[in-house]
Amino acid sequence: MTTTPLARPPRRTAHSLSGLDEGAALPARYTLEGSENATLHLRGEDGAARRCTDLMSAYASVNFGHRNPELEPVLAGGSDLAALFYPPQAELLADWLCRRLGLGADGRVLFQVGGSFAVSSALALARRARPGRVLAIRGAFHGLGVDAQAVTTVHRAHALQDTGFADRIADQVTHLEPGTVPEDWDDVSCVLYETVQGANGYVPLDVAWLAELQRAARRAGALTVADEIQGGYYRHGHLSPAVAAGLDPDILLFGKSLTNGLFPLSAVVYRSGLESAATSEVHLAHTFQTATLGFAAGWEVARYLDRSPVESWCRRVGAALEGAARRWSGAGLATAVRLTGPTLSFEPVGPSAAEVVQGAFRRDVLVFAGGDDGRRIRIAPPLTIPETQLATALDAVTAALAEDRPTRPLGDHHGS
Repeated sequence: MTTTPLARPPRRTAHSLSGLDEGAALPARYTLEGSENATLHLRGEDGAARRCTDLMSAYASVNFGHRNPELEPVLAGGSDLAALFYPPQAELLADWLCRRLGLGADGRVLFQVGGSFAVSSALALARRARPGRVLAIRGAFHGLGVDAQAVTTVHRAHALQDTGFADRIADQVTHLEPGTVPEDWDDVSCVLYETVQGANGYVPLDVAWLAELQRAARRAGALTVADEIQGGYYRHGHLSPAVAAGLDPDILLFGKSLTNGLFPLSAVVYRSGLESAATSEVHLAHTFQTATLGFAAGWEVARYLDRSPVESWCRRVGAALEGAARRWSGAGLATAVRLTGPTLSFEPVGPSAAEVVQGAFRRDVLVFAGGDDGRRIRIAPPLTIPETQLATALDAVTAALAEDRPTRPLGDHHGS
């Protein structure tokens, strides 16, 4: 249903909830009352119900749809927490990841809770194996922990946690411009990169350059780390964009849709040789490392991917986004378009990205902004979204882009 456009009210009317969250991108506060696949059931502060199509997949955490009926039953098994002891699904999921990533028996998986923990653990593994600076790529977002912030260059200013602590370790990080290959590797521990930079507006890094960077790192004895927490699990058409591109990182990071949003589990995947740099006294101690729900959900997602035509879904969604991008470009509504499999980003022509986000939401569609200056629109539907729902949602985005301005004809809605 379509509601009357709302005037922007004060940020909060319920004072017990903090206003320091990302809901400020919308004109008012809404409560989530339920969801299925690509549909959100919301209720506004005025009590009115709305149905909204999610074209951001909860920041790539539900690539396979909200409350997927083939994954949801895992919640019925309950959860347990016992320090030191993993459930059987933990080893099954670790074996599956290593096999699917081509590491086989030489692979190891260290599970963590959340993406920032995974980045922190990867940097620790690399720096224990080879002490030195971290080379990070400009345009990347790697998390909100102090070390994850230090290797991040986009959207840091919007983070509550950016209070100067990360600047204290700035001498441990060098930010590379894309396309740059250092000559001096003497004090470099590792190179950290996103194959497709998510927060920066779905920027695919040049694979030939990443391969050259990897070769230079290997010659010097430095390691490479592919952060695929946002970009993995088929967000850009592959389980691992780095592996699909023929790269061979020493460490890979996954999260978000690893459990399709059912539990904030992340995975640090690496070769067994890295463990030799850690002594027997080294261990981790965070409370939820052995929570059973995360592993049960992660293993259920793995089984789901094995039996589902996920590559076909990626092609279907990608084709619909490509068609929309052509129409918008041809009508002068969008520029600087990037299509990375089943995701799309672009700069709107005329309205700001924030205005497009709000215009789409008035039409019951959720998209989100991105890019280093916040000028891009990012679209990343659940791969399981029905074809007709996606077409209707893209029509709503068209209307938001064209609002209050003349455009060239859009042509046939179903054209490619």
